[in-house]
Amino acid sequence: MQLKPLATALFSALLLSTAARATTLTFENLATGAVLGTQYAALGVVFSANPFTGSNTNSTPEDWATNTDMTIVASGGPDVGGLGGPALVGGNILHAFSGWLNEDGDANFAADFSTAVSSFSADFAGVAEGQDTAIYVFDGATLLAKVFNTNGTGQYTLSYSAPSITRVVIAAGSFGDWVGVDNISFAPAGPEPQTFVLLAGGLVAMGLALRRRVG
Repeated sequence: MQLKPLATALFSALLLSTAARATTLTFENLATGAVLGTQYAALGVVFSANPFTGSNTNSTPEDWATNTDMTIVASGGPDVGGLGGPALVGGNILHAFSGWLNEDGDANFAADFSTAVSSFSADFAGVAEGQDTAIYVFDGATLLAKVFNTNGTGQYTLSYSAPSITRVVIAAGSFGDWVGVDNISFAPAGPEPQTFVLLAGGLVAMGLALRRRVG
């Protein structure tokens, strides 16, 4: 038995196990007009508006909004502004064009995870002020990173990976900048239990193979 191919296969299985468990929220199962909140609690995430308050460090002088729009809308509907390219979003998305007109500041909302995740990503569309669309990644009360695309306009993906992510706050753009959000994806931290079984079995096989080679 060749040990190196077996070890490579075990490592690949570990990576595939984590990737296979990634959850992506496309909002297609929600009705347009629904307000995003606890609909995905069974999947381990709850959304809430306005976690940030007061002044912020965006390029505009606006404070954080206290009435962030969390409405699910159809991307092709009459209430949605220009999306830009490339085509990353589609179908139902979060945030209506009229939403930011009615907000009283820069929109922000939180994704809180019941169990820590190891990666997070989201697609954004209609971005005109790239530095003002960002994700703030937390492990408990500790800010791990602020991720943004300084020169990004139109559509793009923001993502971050860390061993333990418990909250992500999404800044969905400036007061005068319509931004839609889609395809929120996250993967739980650590491999599945059956992966540990696979790894344990592989280690036993490697040990037996090594004993045969030595004996």
